[in-house]
Amino acid sequence: MKKVKPFILPFLVCAAFFCAYQYKILSSIPFVGDLGRDAYEIAKISFGKLTLLGPKASFGGMYTAPYFFYLFVPAFLITGRSILGILLFNAFLFALSLGVGVYFIQKKYGSLCAVAVSIILGCVPFFVLSARNPGNGFSHIPFFILFLLITYFTNFNKISSLNVFILGLFLGIIFSTQFAYGVVALPLLLLVFLLLKNKKQFFIFLTGIASAFLPLLFFEIKNHFVMLKNTFIDKSYLSFVNNTNLPNSVSLNKNIFLNALFLDTQMKSYLLLSPLFILGIILFMSLRLPKKRERYFILTAFLSYLFLIIALRFQYSPHYFLPFLTLLSFVFLLSLLNDRLGHYILFALAIVILFFFPKQYYAPATPSYQTVEKRVEETVTKDWINKSDRFNVLLIRLDDAPTPAGNEYRYFLLKKGLKTDSEFLYSSSQKLLVFSEKKSVDFETLKGWEIEQFDYKKVQQIYSFHPDAGMTVYLLQK
Repeated sequence: MKKVKPFILPFLVCAAFFCAYQYKILSSIPFVGDLGRDAYEIAKISFGKLTLLGPKASFGGMYTAPYFFYLFVPAFLITGRSILGILLFNAFLFALSLGVGVYFIQKKYGSLCAVAVSIILGCVPFFVLSARNPGNGFSHIPFFILFLLITYFTNFNKISSLNVFILGLFLGIIFSTQFAYGVVALPLLLLVFLLLKNKKQFFIFLTGIASAFLPLLFFEIKNHFVMLKNTFIDKSYLSFVNNTNLPNSVSLNKNIFLNALFLDTQMKSYLLLSPLFILGIILFMSLRLPKKRERYFILTAFLSYLFLIIALRFQYSPHYFLPFLTLLSFVFLLSLLNDRLGHYILFALAIVILFFFPKQYYAPATPSYQTVEKRVEETVTKDWINKSDRFNVLLIRLDDAPTPAGNEYRYFLLKKGLKTDSEFLYSSSQKLLVFSEKKSVDFETLKGWEIEQFDYKKVQQIYSFHPDAGMTVYLLQK
């Protein structure tokens, strides 16, 4: 019983939050954009088409590593290649990270503090949003939390060189999966360097990090460094610097201080409290913390904030904030745990945050998984496409978001045994399925690389139908 007892509370916390995160998850997640892309790529891997690349990054022509895709394949297969497997497994990972946190915290600070921390972190908006939205922009968070827990609660100087390498590899996988970690990367490396007494171990740690990027290196060697050429020689990185690669992008202020104030207002909605206010509390608490270890973590948070406000002067997307918000939340809770006064703040905050639980993430979403599935099923019944056809897919969205490949529709077509041509081979396709959220489309004036490559002038026949009020499906046949 003594061996089981330490795991009872972590299990209960994990189970409670998993139930909360999975509630109405299928109906409240829009099956569009990144989720559609990820489901399609995971489906292709499940059918045996392996890849060295993950999702495309916002910076130039760079792609992330593919670990995220492979992580979800087992759950995807267990649920019969259903998106529900991806959603539930992602929710489980977040709930599990809270359970692991409770396991570590209860041993040092007691059960009440452990539960309070899990409530605060588990109910904060960015955490709930991420738990219910699998993707390389969100699913890294539980792994980052695990890294931070190991870093704080484990004595680095008592673990073997092999484990130091593995820990570096673990962090490298996180870095290579989401490049937004660039804002916290150097401060984290400094943290590890300061914690290691044997500085030679630090180079082993760096080797582990570098090893995680091997899939990208292999791809570059195989393809004559196409990503680096596209990014730096062809200067596609300028689309990031000039903020032209995201739809409806927000103009940021190049002045660091004004930009800091703007970013603070943006991050507050995901954290409930102002990051600047939290940093102020952390600074106050640091004066009461005698241990160097805690102060190293505080230094990491402040340096990360500095890198954030400097780096995000060009463009931002909400998921760019998540590595910093995760680190800031961890250091904030750590500061409260290590101060007697902080314990009272911790308990009060846990009670208050329950009243501000982000219920908006549970509202019905459009288009839902079932809606897209129904559209594809009705399209397939038209017998427009056979398994032997060379065909491609084009998605036209009302918001003009740059997702013309329509991966969410490719996903269902693949499940039906209909393999589309690559999104880079529109010119080789003989048929084009167009899923349009707009009521009417003039293909003669429609602009876009995809329709230009397909060459509308060669089209001989056009068919169309309306599976529902929000969608028109066209078949263009050469």
